[in-house]
Amino acid sequence: MKIANPNVTLADEARTGVKEEVRSGFLDWLFQFSVVGDDGELYAIGGSILSLAQEKLDLVSINWTSGKGRVRQLPHSIYKLADYPGIQFRRMIRNPQGTLQIEKEEHRVVVTCGKEYRVVCNEDHSWHFMIDTGDGAYKADLYHKPCGFPLWYGREKPSYLTQHSITYGYNWAGDVEGDIWIEGQKIHVTGRGIREWYVAVDSSAAELGGWEDWGWFAFCEIHSSMYDMRLGMKDFAVYDLQTQKYYPEGNLTITHEDWAFYRELDGFVPSIYHVKIELEDGLYEIRAHVCNAHTWGVTFQVPDNPVATLIFDRVDGKFTNRDGTVRKLTDGRGTMSIRQWHAYPNLLPRELYSDEVKSGEKFATL
Repeated sequence: MKIANPNVTLADEARTGVKEEVRSGFLDWLFQFSVVGDDGELYAIGGSILSLAQEKLDLVSINWTSGKGRVRQLPHSIYKLADYPGIQFRRMIRNPQGTLQIEKEEHRVVVTCGKEYRVVCNEDHSWHFMIDTGDGAYKADLYHKPCGFPLWYGREKPSYLTQHSITYGYNWAGDVEGDIWIEGQKIHVTGRGIREWYVAVDSSAAELGGWEDWGWFAFCEIHSSMYDMRLGMKDFAVYDLQTQKYYPEGNLTITHEDWAFYRELDGFVPSIYHVKIELEDGLYEIRAHVCNAHTWGVTFQVPDNPVATLIFDRVDGKFTNRDGTVRKLTDGRGTMSIRQWHAYPNLLPRELYSDEVKSGEKFATL
């Protein structure tokens, strides 16, 4: 979304509401990082503070996963199966409304939700995440440092995903560095990731349509985030770190390839993403390979509209300028969160759900 002034201020970071009447409002400080530890492992680290007005709850969500899986062809079948490590740690802490606290200081905004989750939003646009489960299972001390400007959902004017789903906020890709502790073992991590500050009046998963992509890709040369609602809005922000050019407008196309059934989600996911964004100064292209995935949401269960986060291990990119010259982009990272219609199990062959070999009649799979 192109707005008059895309610069983020501390007043934005501390905003807690909207002018419209709230039906089922929520407020969110969220992050999803893709980092490599000094142990050589690829980690996907996530978390959020989510305040739900209607439910009178302030939720803290903490999760991490590591490792890589594969997609395998099922024998005697046209279908492929996604074998991923999935989420390895998750913690959902339900606090009563009012636990969320926002302290406005001269050069920063401090957001806390109980003793487990603290975010310091600094004047230089960096966010400092301090997370501690308190029982020794997991701890994190992480800095997120973006460049340029973010993808705005709305600021002076709201963004309308649907007729009644009114949103304000932004998401912003950037560099990540810090430490995590898993069962007391300290691991230094570096990489990239996205953070989000978000206020919404109402939201309907069914109304958003049959497929939704929300995520980010970042390289040493270019940072980007994007939102593609297949039956509605497409939006993105691209920031070129080398030319310091900000692109909030253009033509976004996301192609999904090599689909596989993911049992944890009860649905199919793409294992290859091909993204093209036509910009004023050229064509930005990304090809990314999924190595892991996990469900997400308030319950981490499969809802009527399944949601999952896909984690990439290989992200290749290039930028083709208008004069035909090509810049190869380096050290790509990214994650993508998806929403889809539910796949009904009784309509699909049982080998998708179980490795157990059974005799007898079953649906032919061509």
